[in-house]
Amino acid sequence: MKKKLLVSKVSLRATLLALVFVYFLGLGRGQAAPFAASAAPPGWEIECVDCPKLFNQMGERSLQLDAAGRAHIAYGGDYLYYAWQDETGWHYETVDSGSKTGQYTSLALDSNGYAHISYQDATNSDLKYAYQDAAGWHIETVDDSRGAGWFTSLALDDSGNPHIGYQIQGLNYDLKYAFRDVGGWHIETVDSVGYAGYYLSLALDQSGYAHISYQHASKNDLRYAYQDTGGWHVETVDSDWDAGFQTSLALDGSGYAHISYVNADLYFGLETYELKYATQDAAGWHIETVDSAGILDTSLALDSNGAPHISYLKYDAMMFAYRDADGWQNEKVDSELGESYYFSADFGNVLTLDSSGIPHISYFDNHLNNELMYASRDAGGWAIETVDSEGEIGGDTSLALDSSDDPHLIYMDGYPNGNLKYAFRDASGWYIETVDSLGYDGTQDAGSALVLDGNGNPHISFIDFVNNDLRYAYRDVDGWHIETVDSEGYLSLSTSLALDGSGNPHISYYDNYPNSDLKYAYRDTGGWHIETVDTEGEVGFDPSLALDANGYAHISYPDITNSQLKYASRDAGGWHIEIVDNRGERGFYTALALDGSGYPHISYEANAALRYVYQDAGGWHIETVDSEGTVVEPSLALDSNGYAHISYEANAALKYAYREAGGWRIITFNSEGSVAFDTSLALDSNGDPQISYIDETNEDLMYASFNPSLNLRCYLPLTVIQPAP
Repeated sequence: MKKKLLVSKVSLRATLLALVFVYFLGLGRGQAAPFAASAAPPGWEIECVDCPKLFNQMGERSLQLDAAGRAHIAYGGDYLYYAWQDETGWHYETVDSGSKTGQYTSLALDSNGYAHISYQDATNSDLKYAYQDAAGWHIETVDDSRGAGWFTSLALDDSGNPHIGYQIQGLNYDLKYAFRDVGGWHIETVDSVGYAGYYLSLALDQSGYAHISYQHASKNDLRYAYQDTGGWHVETVDSDWDAGFQTSLALDGSGYAHISYVNADLYFGLETYELKYATQDAAGWHIETVDSAGILDTSLALDSNGAPHISYLKYDAMMFAYRDADGWQNEKVDSELGESYYFSADFGNVLTLDSSGIPHISYFDNHLNNELMYASRDAGGWAIETVDSEGEIGGDTSLALDSSDDPHLIYMDGYPNGNLKYAFRDASGWYIETVDSLGYDGTQDAGSALVLDGNGNPHISFIDFVNNDLRYAYRDVDGWHIETVDSEGYLSLSTSLALDGSGNPHISYYDNYPNSDLKYAYRDTGGWHIETVDTEGEVGFDPSLALDANGYAHISYPDITNSQLKYASRDAGGWHIEIVDNRGERGFYTALALDGSGYPHISYEANAALRYVYQDAGGWHIETVDSEGTVVEPSLALDSNGYAHISYEANAALKYAYREAGGWRIITFNSEGSVAFDTSLALDSNGDPQISYIDETNEDLMYASFNPSLNLRCYLPLTVIQPAP
């Protein structure tokens, strides 16, 4: 029989009244209430527009093969990623999207083929553990002590319980061991004398006891810790100077330990970085030199006969060594890693053997292509494939909204590409295009600026640093068109672009060398025209341009020589220059807007604070908006009432300030580990702010939008509803 719900008239009336009592809690403005890590303030949404992957510090156990011999790899740096292979190819998942997760990964597969991963959450310095089952991924924090989660190494026992060796870097630099059973997680300290636990590797014996190889940094030796019924025991394996870098441990069928490692004398060059191999038997430890120079990283596996196989990096090559009856045999797997590969801290290679004894290696190519590679050997030799590619977002964001309030962005695609990119969103999602392949390494900004014309087509000004040219690009139905505007001198830093009523472009920019001048270019039916606006000292760094109702240019900019904020305006009589602010160091990162009456409003950095200056019939007025922290790169827009809205970076956080009748209100986006920079602000048709910015920590392009409906708060009375019998 169906049950009916009975609700009293009083409770129903109260509920209806409460539903009517709906309001906006500050509309997301002026609220400094705390919010969860990586979350936006009330009323705001944050989404990633372009988020290439970053890899570093892959652990020496991050590659495993399943029962079918297919590869599974855990890796990360910005986030934790998991890639696996089947007959159709490679598949990818983001396991943990917390900022700066996925370093020091270690992977194990259980008897059902599900993945288990230990890794570090670098933002919070936590040891974390992710595991997969039929329901999906589950993530746990194992140790949240300060500095936990370095050099993790994971193994599963016969019951599928995880065991993790790791280092904690804080006050003690201890070697730690964590395991989970039906009672939960248990943590033990294995070695706490000095700087223990570097470059560790963990294995379980047939009884489920843990064995760990590691470097004791304060003693500069290779150590081996093992567990039995009597507890933990620690031995010194190699006490030669600087032994024990990049250890990799395996246990043979008799339970004896085998360790590959690097003996590195840091004071005498690469030729002293030796690949060593230590093996244990009833007589004790025996040490051999496998390769004698330029070794960086190692990974060890034993075949079914107990014979050692080692993958390692040597200078610019991925190497593989194995021992047979004739001794050690060494061969190159990949020699295309680049001469400077050796000096990268983001190394990592992992070796495993399949059931037939065939070697499989995952490794990073971080200097030529920034790729995660996978190599396997068969009778025909080594087969190499690219698993995943990383990239960076360089900066230089500029945001504009079209008539439908859809966002359009430009930005630099950083290392290794150095491309100028354009992104826009419609009802179907984000689309990304390359505007110009600038051909440099992405470490420089292009000083780009974006505006949309009346048809919503993008127009861009930017600097081609390879040729030191000022360029102008626009898109129409035929695609992108690019023109060189100015190729005289050494042009650098920011440009600022505006379109007049006829759609003609106007650009302000900085001529860095040999003149250090502020310049202005505009195009009409006669072509491009270039003028020098100000030559007094070093002027024009990071200018901002706006056009008035008559199409005349107005520019804000700093005078670095005299520590002044300047303002230049053009009319029929030519250029007119004013000193707006000369109190201390000022004028960097200017942003200019004109109100409905044509009066200028300027935001800028002065003495590390955010200042705002505006002009009216009474003259210039200067206000300090935010003096909490070092302010960088403000972006300014005026609403329909002439009130200023500013996005900016301060102390590595994204901030948003807006002015109303009662004064300034400031919102801080607490990013918990992410560093925001290079913001750009626009107001939609409702006057609500939209902000693009770079998450510098994760090298991602982000977009934050304010939506009042997200801040809808409804408070209802608690009503007990009982089912009818």
